Amino acid sequence: MTSATRTLQAADEGRLELEAIVAALSSQYTVFTGPKQCVRRAQLDTFDRRLRAAGLTLEHQRLAAGEMLILRRAGGATTVAVPVTGLQWPALAEVLPTGPLREAIAPVTGIRALMVTSDETRRLRRLELHNQDGKTVARVELDEPASAAAAPARVSVRTLRGYDNQARRAARLLDGLGLHAVQDSEDNEPTLVAPMSRTDREVPASVLLTAALGDFLAAIRKNLPGLLDDVDIEFLHDFRVAVRRTRATLKLGRPALPEVMRSRWEPAFKGLGDMTTPVRDLDVYELDLPTMRGWLVAADPADLEPLAAHLRRRRTAQRRTLERRLRSVSFGRLVTEWEKELAQLADTRDDADQEHLSAGLLADRSISGAYQRVARGGVAISGDSPAEDLHQLRKRCKDLRYALEVFAPVVPEVPRKRAVTDLKGLQDVLGRFQDSEVQRQALRGFAEEMMAAGTSAGTVLAMGELIAHLDAEQHRAREEFDGAFARFARPASQRMMHRLGGRP
Repeated sequence: MTSATRTLQAADEGRLELEAIVAALSSQYTVFTGPKQCVRRAQLDTFDRRLRAAGLTLEHQRLAAGEMLILRRAGGATTVAVPVTGLQWPALAEVLPTGPLREAIAPVTGIRALMVTSDETRRLRRLELHNQDGKTVARVELDEPASAAAAPARVSVRTLRGYDNQARRAARLLDGLGLHAVQDSEDNEPTLVAPMSRTDREVPASVLLTAALGDFLAAIRKNLPGLLDDVDIEFLHDFRVAVRRTRATLKLGRPALPEVMRSRWEPAFKGLGDMTTPVRDLDVYELDLPTMRGWLVAADPADLEPLAAHLRRRRTAQRRTLERRLRSVSFGRLVTEWEKELAQLADTRDDADQEHLSAGLLADRSISGAYQRVARGGVAISGDSPAEDLHQLRKRCKDLRYALEVFAPVVPEVPRKRAVTDLKGLQDVLGRFQDSEVQRQALRGFAEEMMAAGTSAGTVLAMGELIAHLDAEQHRAREEFDGAFARFARPASQRMMHRLGGRP
């Protein structure tokens, strides 16, 4: 097994001559040249490049002799290479062979599917370098494109364990041919939302808002294909996040945006968000089922299999409806017209800005107002407050969170991040409170549907246990609320929020 790889290519990214490579290496080694092989190389990663972020690369190689999955760590070290047959992408890590490769990949990819990020057919020639004793001390691979559109030719020096110096010597010999080390390219990295750079607080507010709305539209477009193909459930989640952020930005931008944004586009994006809610809810229930099985005490986890089947059937039906709507002419028209609306807004910013607000002033107003609404709502909650009051406070927390995100380019970075951290603690408690109630009600509804269809008593009793657990979880969240709000509203946090809201 090799332990490291150094990859080189010509300075002009042109061809590499086998004869020249062999001649350079022959000055120090006996070179054995293998036959030329064609290989199809598919690089795999998740849509959001989780493997790359973890310093891993996964390649699916198809040769005449068979297929291999090859996992490497940063720097080219090969950690796992296993034979496979018939794998198709995209797919979750659960399709990988049981063993070290899946154990390394699955925790990183989580619920995201592995997808093909690049797919090329290459021509390979492998060379073995022997020392004076006839021992193989390094391997060299000449990798050439099979088409003009493919990546340029490369040569890789693979280190054999215990012979690091020999591989370095071989690489220096190739350096003499004018080759240089290849840096990993990030051309295939997906930009879900382009990071916004720091913005002058004095620019018109509509400039910042238009840029943010354009980023969210790009995220909607990028996630739509994976959503429609049902590659993994995160495409729908990220699609919904972009829609929610669009709605929040339109609401925050009302003082600086044309009236049409409120009258037409806020309802349009609310409708789009509502359209995706049923499938997302079912995704969450299915995702939570393994955890829910662990809650059971009296019932057997197998008793929840009918519930799992019920959720799958409902999801299939709801997805069919969602897919039809997202492939419709009306949805395509909505996206096209929204893109035109943003382009027009970018061209007429001065006229569009109703109050001629600067980005900084609107940020101050928005953050300060959102914070005050959270503070007042939290203080008003007592032990007798109905659940609806906590739900409303959660919505106000979301408004504040979106204000801190949208206006990030024009507010101080360090206090903003601290404020988001404080807010997350409160949001987590409120989220657990509301999610427990919503899931409890949903399970009751599922139970009624399944009983009407003749499900077993064991399944109904198991679902009753889940409902009781959710009731207890909501009670725990309610008990934790006072402490979470006290931490959020502590004097240091108030001073920080006042600073972000433009107050001294």
